[in-house]
Amino acid sequence: VGVVRGEMPASFEMEALKAQAAAERTYVYYQLAQGRKDAHPDADFCTDHTCYSAYLSETAAKEKWAADFAPWNTRVVQAVADTDGLVALYDGEPILAVFHSSSAGRTAAAGDVWSGDLPYLASVASPESADTVPNYYSTVAFTAAEAKDRLLAAYPEIKLTWFGTVTENDSGRVETVSVGGTDIEGTEMRRIFSLRSACFTLTADAESVTFRVTGYGHGVGMSQYGAEQLAKAGKTWQEILAWYYTGVTIGPAG
Repeated sequence: VGVVRGEMPASFEMEALKAQAAAERTYVYYQLAQGRKDAHPDADFCTDHTCYSAYLSETAAKEKWAADFAPWNTRVVQAVADTDGLVALYDGEPILAVFHSSSAGRTAAAGDVWSGDLPYLASVASPESADTVPNYYSTVAFTAAEAKDRLLAAYPEIKLTWFGTVTENDSGRVETVSVGGTDIEGTEMRRIFSLRSACFTLTADAESVTFRVTGYGHGVGMSQYGAEQLAKAGKTWQEILAWYYTGVTIGPAG
């Protein structure tokens, strides 16, 4: 319940909240199977804070939601209860059910963002848009000096002859940006310049560098705002999970 509170607006459609609850439960079971403890050996599992799960306690939710706490919390509790024990499975095993806030028309395949592909984390169409997502478009600008400092901090040996060719992958995200003959991955550019996603365009001259960004998050797996639009279109939570996680079935975690 605390993770659903922290990860998805409680005002979202009930089927979207149920999809979120089931995705989070699936993620937990996947990590338990991996034995991920990292820096917290007394925990059941642990992943780095920059990964996928937030948490909002009841006390914090009461403070944040104020008069809306009772109805919104009831909806979150119902979403968790209505999906109790059910997860997304591939070949009978819980999947790495990652999710993100919003995509720019398509989600990213796992291999677009991380080191390898997974069959259920393919690139699929996603129905959110600027009309349905707050801050769907964002702009980040740096002086040329600021941009150079950030690039040199990440790549001290780089030869700064400024930005060159930009390539995109099949999901419309930046694959690489050529900087002084060095190809920097779009995901790394996102990290260096603190961009909301790797779906961006850039313009640069002798004075400044400007990024225009679409969507928010790594782009892999379920889009939360996409799930909201699918729920509004009448999709069930099971159908939403099957939309974003290719080839999965829904069943007990085991």
